[in-house]
Amino acid sequence: MNIVALERGRSTAIPAALDKVAWPVTALLFVFALIPRALAGRFVTVDEADHWFPRADNFLRALQHHDWAGTNLVGHPGVTTMWLGTFGILTHRLLTKLGLAGANNMAITRELLRLPVALVTALCICLAVPLLARLFGRRLALLAGLLWAGEPFLVAHSQLLHTDALLTSFMTLALLGAMLAFRLDDGYISPTRPIRWYMLVASGVAGGLAFLTKSPSIVLIPMLGLIGLVGSWRAPQLWRKLPVLPLLAWGSVAIVVWFALWPAAWVNPLGAVMAIYRQARYDGGEPHAYGNFFLGRAIADPGPLFYPVAVALRLTPWTLGGTVLAIPILLRRGAQRSRAALVLLAIFVLLFVGVMTVGAKKFDRYVLPIFPSLDILAAAGLVGVEQLLRRWARRDARPVSRRSLGLLYGLVACALAANLAWYHPYELAYYNQALGGTVAAKTIPVGWGEGYEQVGAYLSTQHAGCDRPIAAWFGEALVPYTCDAVVPIDSVLKPGQARYAVLYIDQILRNDVPQSIALLRGKQPIHTIRIHGIDYASIYELLPPVQPLSATFGSALRVQGYDIKTSAVRRSGILTATLAWQADPSVVTNNNLFAHLLDAQGKLVAQVDLPLVGPQAPAPVWQPGRTVGWDQPIPLRRDLPAGSYWLALGVYGRDDLKRLPLHGPATPDAPADGNDALLLGPFTIH
Repeated sequence: MNIVALERGRSTAIPAALDKVAWPVTALLFVFALIPRALAGRFVTVDEADHWFPRADNFLRALQHHDWAGTNLVGHPGVTTMWLGTFGILTHRLLTKLGLAGANNMAITRELLRLPVALVTALCICLAVPLLARLFGRRLALLAGLLWAGEPFLVAHSQLLHTDALLTSFMTLALLGAMLAFRLDDGYISPTRPIRWYMLVASGVAGGLAFLTKSPSIVLIPMLGLIGLVGSWRAPQLWRKLPVLPLLAWGSVAIVVWFALWPAAWVNPLGAVMAIYRQARYDGGEPHAYGNFFLGRAIADPGPLFYPVAVALRLTPWTLGGTVLAIPILLRRGAQRSRAALVLLAIFVLLFVGVMTVGAKKFDRYVLPIFPSLDILAAAGLVGVEQLLRRWARRDARPVSRRSLGLLYGLVACALAANLAWYHPYELAYYNQALGGTVAAKTIPVGWGEGYEQVGAYLSTQHAGCDRPIAAWFGEALVPYTCDAVVPIDSVLKPGQARYAVLYIDQILRNDVPQSIALLRGKQPIHTIRIHGIDYASIYELLPPVQPLSATFGSALRVQGYDIKTSAVRRSGILTATLAWQADPSVVTNNNLFAHLLDAQGKLVAQVDLPLVGPQAPAPVWQPGRTVGWDQPIPLRRDLPAGSYWLALGVYGRDDLKRLPLHGPATPDAPADGNDALLLGPFTIH
């Protein structure tokens, strides 16, 4: 079953192979790949907010000031990421200059920073498909390209200004180009079939870009050596020789690209190399500072099973199944020409996972570069099964028509698009449906900032001001979506430091700041952000300490406690009354609150009247069983005489102005303020 044999009669020249994949098909594939990558979600990942957005800005600033050494910002080294971010910034500035975008529109800025990555990763898929067609035939190439374009985990990272999707694209192109350079598509190197030097150069360029992106690209070096050996070992005149010259040429091209595109290397190449070394050794080689999570428990290093489990959970069922179906093809003798390329891709998968397993710091995205290879192997397995079924059905003599193939691939594209559309814009929250999907939340780390934009949107409905601090883990991912101050999550341990708190799933799984987690999980959240069946964030309201009180207006508007702050009266002329309410939404809709400040003789000193449903407590806040914190400022004269005062509260109908009956504690020493007024005090204004 030679499922990856090339079509008979096809030319061995690369241009002919390119012609085999019609350019309209390639253009359609580019659009198919680009749309989900360009339509990124509104959320910001922690790494983007904390690292890559600022790095892109600093990289551009260093370029503009000819500070070449200043482009050495991190040891990943992430140079391609920062170049693309720079293009995004410059595009935004141009659009702003033309009046097509607002200078302070963070949504447009975010999209333009990410868009170049989406374009490059989509383009790389289209560049890879003709190479795959040359190696494996058009049918397998197009299916592999569709799987690659529609793989949710790949799409998710291609939407971000980060390194992993770019590393994945460049490494895959480098491997495929090298296989063609060493003629794995038509046998082996010989005097009549020399090395394709132009493909070797193209592979070297992709390799150089991979080296500029992230240090795990070092795996390309042994893989290139292995590809060179496979391509040359059967040639009788070369059996004693290693392909040293071609490999040196490949390395030279990669180094030239690495040097040319990283200005820091122009002035201090050794410093650039050492930055990469230190990052790989001291960052990648040590457990994550915030720990990890695997199989239901927080752990520093999740061990060798982590990546196999994580990959299985992140793959689609069809890619996982197709990869399993490809195993017999890899083990079967025959079809040596095409089988060698598949075996090499499988070796790359195992080698890369093995190398990444050595490091103590492990995350699922670190093995993203193996996903296109798995898609290619899956395509081989699926095409092989399809041909086997046709053979069993005795339809070998009736080749599938071009129209039927076009319809089949169209249906595949529609199915892949439907899967992406279902999870969009949270492709990062995709987990293999066949393995339980949401079981991931009990197996591997989940959450990288997605959902925080929903947290910000919800909290914006809770009050109209910007004066209620929010305690949050991954606070950098929340800052763009709220005007309130975002403070560290352990602020919840200090009463009065935060008004709201957000528990995020990643923090819970890795058991970071356990005291804060335990404190908050003992409370009832006011809202939970759920994404595709997984609880990503729980929002808690941290009411200020109040004096207990039991009073009821009408039948269902209860005051549970209060606190009166007078410290700011002399400085700002504001007295703040904090009230803890519980009420049914129907009770508060048509009623107003009055607050009268009375002196010891009962003289009215200041007052406020306002709807119960308003800026202090919008309608969504009033929910059955929820305690509503109400901070009511009362303007006073700064020169108000010092002495004892009382605060009278009452509720009256908006239409008839009648006060609701009060059921509460008696205050015989309080001054009078009419019927059904709740007197709080006395308190002293100094």
